[in-house]
Amino acid sequence: MFKKIFNKISIIVEWIITLLLILLIVLTAFQRFSNQGSFFGYRIYTVASGSMIPTYDIGDTLLIKEMSFTNLKVGDAVTYIGESGGIDGKIITHQIQQIDIDENGSYSFHTKGIANNIEDPIVSEDQVIGKVIHKFFFLSIIGKLTTNMVTLLLFITVPLAILIAIEIIKLVYKKDDSLDEEQIEDKVDTEDKKDDIILNDSSVVNLTKED
Repeated sequence: MFKKIFNKISIIVEWIITLLLILLIVLTAFQRFSNQGSFFGYRIYTVASGSMIPTYDIGDTLLIKEMSFTNLKVGDAVTYIGESGGIDGKIITHQIQQIDIDENGSYSFHTKGIANNIEDPIVSEDQVIGKVIHKFFFLSIIGKLTTNMVTLLLFITVPLAILIAIEIIKLVYKKDDSLDEEQIEDKVDTEDKKDDIILNDSSVVNLTKED
């Protein structure tokens, strides 16, 4: 009974752990790909700072969509590449505070983190990657668990340790089952031999009577 329950639970646990690890791999791969380019106009990034709290927290995973600048408005959260000061080369997601359009029709944006006191340097249209259109709930949980190396290692090693433990227990059960089968076979063989002996003894008795 216990073996059957264990087998059912272990199957569920293995599927959950496998799914989590696959999601982690896909998320990591997609984020690395997003640094190089978009996938049909979409990218995925994980929030690395608290500048957008309470809207977006550290570890939240966001879906970014490339779109025309005419579709952007004040209050939208946009992702852009910093080009000056301490944010040079960094990917930033902040809220639009103001939009300027010059005589040539070029856009520039005043952005600021919700939790920040000062605005960012002016963002040109060439810096803008896209607009935040969705925050993934489940992926954000994984993102928050993997925001530093310690939790990342725990997130990977603990599930793997559980999978290994399950496989070891399965091997032990399998070995026990094999031993039980061998004992049953030995018992059957012993009983067959006893039956043969009894039959032989009976034959001897019959031969003696005939004589």
